[in-house]
Amino acid sequence: MTPVPGITLLGTAQALDLIPTIYGEFLTLRDASGVMRSCATDMPLMPHTGPTKNILNYGRVVAFNVADGVDGSQAQTLADANTTATPGEVLVQVLLAGSTMRRAPDTALLTRTGRIMHAAYDLKEDSDGTAQLPSFTPILGSESTVIGIGYLYAGAARLGIGNDRSNPEPAPEPWFCVLHPLQVGIIAARLTPLNAVPAGTTAAAAAAAGDFVSTGYAGGGLQEQILRRGINAIGRLQNALVKWDANIAVASDDGASGAMFSKDGLIYVTEVEPRMDPDDSDKSLRGAIENNLWGSYAWTLYRPANYGVELLFDAALPTS
Repeated sequence: MTPVPGITLLGTAQALDLIPTIYGEFLTLRDASGVMRSCATDMPLMPHTGPTKNILNYGRVVAFNVADGVDGSQAQTLADANTTATPGEVLVQVLLAGSTMRRAPDTALLTRTGRIMHAAYDLKEDSDGTAQLPSFTPILGSESTVIGIGYLYAGAARLGIGNDRSNPEPAPEPWFCVLHPLQVGIIAARLTPLNAVPAGTTAAAAAAAGDFVSTGYAGGGLQEQILRRGINAIGRLQNALVKWDANIAVASDDGASGAMFSKDGLIYVTEVEPRMDPDDSDKSLRGAIENNLWGSYAWTLYRPANYGVELLFDAALPTS
């Protein structure tokens, strides 16, 4: 329809084209929230106890057979070992000028800035936690090995004896298995093996077989849940709760280190939980607010040779 002659229109290439740019929606980027703290034993560093958390454990003594009426002469000396963790402060800082807050179209800029800062803190905290996983010993797998179910059997068996056949030290429950999402995806694929050719000679027979390799499978169960919900459906395997963490570092050759471990084997020492300390006291900055989010923590491993197993496997991007 032809516009009414002489009518004044507002828009690009119209009579009035000086249109201000108006931003009506404000979104923030999302980081991987991570799972490491939920898998760790939380130990606070209490005020006025020094800069270091000391976790002391006593060694073993040995029982001996003795003959009736014979004086015992097998006295043993107690020994101890110390695991230490020294928290360090972590800071996220954003300085917002007063003019910025006056002129920004986002009226919730200060609130959104706080959320962005908390996401940054959580990302560093979790990444520091995943950096502990390669320090568990021994190592199962290699950078070029594709993870398989058998490696989880091996990890669980080692935790069951504390990786020591001579002096078994079973790792306390609960157990966790933390892997990169690309590795958990392989586990999910191996749990849902599909036949290249459907079983059965008729459509009804193929549907009844579910197209699965598993003998006698006719629908339902873990396999179907994985097909529907993906890696979140895996849950517990080999007595370990399987979790995925995208903050696990992937090397240039696509190798990534996860771990199967006891919760007692991963320690998170907290001195100060993250707190926001805004500062607007500097009058020379004319209304500026210095936003400081800070805390103090440390990660460490306890009995890393007995209470955990590093799982080093390929984490290449899938193509099919």
